[in-house]
Amino acid sequence: MMIQLGQLNSKFFTRFTSPPLYPSVRNKRASQFQLQSPPISLPSFFPLHFSSLKHSLTTRPQHFFPPSSTPRWIHDAFISYKQADTRNFVSHLHNALERNKIRVFVDHSLERGLEIAPTINEVIEQSRSAIVVISQTFASSPWCLDELDKILECKEKKGQLVFLIFMDVDPKEMREQSGPFKRIGQNEKGLAQENADKVQRWREALRKAGNLTGWSLENRLEAEFIQSVVEKISRRLSCSYMAQLAFHPVGLNAQVQALFSLLQLEVEEVRILGISGTRGIGRTTLARALYHRIANQFDRSCFVMNVKDISSLEDLLKMQETLFGDNLCDGDSEFGNNVHEVINFMRSKLNNKRVLLVFDDVVGLSEPMSHLIKALNLGLGSRVILIPRHKETLIGDLCSNIYEARALNDDQALKLFSWNAFRERYPKNDYRMLSNCFTSFSKGLPLVLIVMGSFLSGKSVKEWQRAFDRLKEISQEDVHDILRIVIDGLEANERTIFLDIACFLNGYDKEVIIKSLDQCSVYATSGIEILAQKSLICIDDNNSIWMHDLLQEMGRRIVIQECPENPNKRSRIWCHEDALQVIRQNVGTDCIEGIKLDKVDVEDLIVNADSFRKMKKLRLFKMADHAPHCGPAGHLSEKLWTRFARNNNDMFAFWEALVKQISMFWSRGA
Repeated sequence: MMIQLGQLNSKFFTRFTSPPLYPSVRNKRASQFQLQSPPISLPSFFPLHFSSLKHSLTTRPQHFFPPSSTPRWIHDAFISYKQADTRNFVSHLHNALERNKIRVFVDHSLERGLEIAPTINEVIEQSRSAIVVISQTFASSPWCLDELDKILECKEKKGQLVFLIFMDVDPKEMREQSGPFKRIGQNEKGLAQENADKVQRWREALRKAGNLTGWSLENRLEAEFIQSVVEKISRRLSCSYMAQLAFHPVGLNAQVQALFSLLQLEVEEVRILGISGTRGIGRTTLARALYHRIANQFDRSCFVMNVKDISSLEDLLKMQETLFGDNLCDGDSEFGNNVHEVINFMRSKLNNKRVLLVFDDVVGLSEPMSHLIKALNLGLGSRVILIPRHKETLIGDLCSNIYEARALNDDQALKLFSWNAFRERYPKNDYRMLSNCFTSFSKGLPLVLIVMGSFLSGKSVKEWQRAFDRLKEISQEDVHDILRIVIDGLEANERTIFLDIACFLNGYDKEVIIKSLDQCSVYATSGIEILAQKSLICIDDNNSIWMHDLLQEMGRRIVIQECPENPNKRSRIWCHEDALQVIRQNVGTDCIEGIKLDKVDVEDLIVNADSFRKMKKLRLFKMADHAPHCGPAGHLSEKLWTRFARNNNDMFAFWEALVKQISMFWSRGA
């Protein structure tokens, strides 16, 4: 089970919660299982934050949002309405949306001024969709008209979905500014005369809205009408999410349908499904797409990333916090402290409930996972989906079915490559032959197609040819070698950032990484933007930076190749055993730029503090579950160590001794 390179302080980390349609953000201590948010352009790369998806999905019918600038949604829907004549209807609509796990913002304030509040503008911008309830008095409210104007602006600029509901009004009257829309905003004395420009904007907004497709209540029963509307909105959001899940979801729908068929949701028994396939083939994206399609059919749901192994009590304790902290048990945090307490707690919370669980990146034997699932006492109709790192994890009677994820065929591969290289469905004529050559090397793996396409985007034909010539010289059997071409093409500063993230900072908050690396004289802001544009990292909706495990593995390989035999002659040491050996044997060198320690006795570290004296280029130090501390190479002196001690008050006495010892060695010099 992977514990993230040390957990950050609570002010930097968010904890994720779960109603199943879209991820939410809460400022709580993060679980050590990292749950990812849906990346935009990388099909199977990055972790997905817990399911409640409080921001939503995006379609791209008119706009392309590159990975680094994707809108961040906090709410699934914002409801705009005139309270006087639609309050009861909106209340029923709100409840129906919430029952379908769609997170809605409704302004219930009774006092509304002449101008829309800045906070409402912000909420509209943070909403994936807007539901506008148009009634007879809607156009008499400056507040409602301002909301509509802002909503249509977000539709144009951010791809926000807009749903219109007409209550006893004719859309034609909106377009023609007749009937109840003739005297716009004039319920307030003198408003129209004093705000001619604003009134003109309102008129234009009403005309635009009148041309949009909507739903009319007319003579239908309200309950049936609301149910129909909610179903349609839910489908639109789910379809939209597919487009956000991967920048261009080539070949995704067919595999989702095949996986859905294997689950047999109509069968009232607990079933476990495994997803097998080559790493980088898109298994996580496939599971996410299915998850967001069916999660609202279960009582509880959770998508757990980076499970790794759960064979020890420590791992099981971390698992229970991930599953049950604000997610499957509505915020109950009374966790157990031993195996029996943990199991009993889990059973009590999930006893006989219909649950959907997805465990991603499972490593190790199947027995511990099998025991855990049986112990949860899931209700009939529950489904568990396992995505193993290695197929052997699925051996035995653990899974009812195993789905083998398929690589893209030649045509699909070319389309995905083209979308990332040209932002078009097919390659440009001058690049067509080389595009076919590159896709043939990809073996249909989305990861390779996206990274290579993003790397080549905007380059000349000659640069493409040079990259392909180099590609022909390497082995096609190892995907790392293919991706290595992209890393070798990075500028020095970008490469440094890439390796720091791969070795130490994967999953950290973007601002924390920038602040840390800036202290090391590594200029991270522009470098991170470039890495995101090249699809080497993803910046998720909680502003955390994620790197696909294959890319992380490749980055660490690059560091190991600096000196395969001796860790102390590498630039970065992230393996606890290697770091401990270097420190205890006092064999630190001026090659070391960053070092990470886990589970170390601080007294032991103090005794061996002399080893740090030799690390003249040390700029990044990471220990246990504490935030990384950085400084200019060669200047990790008393100031840095004092700050380290101050920020770790629970161990202050030990750190104070460590500061004194290390400061003494630094003052001696080499």
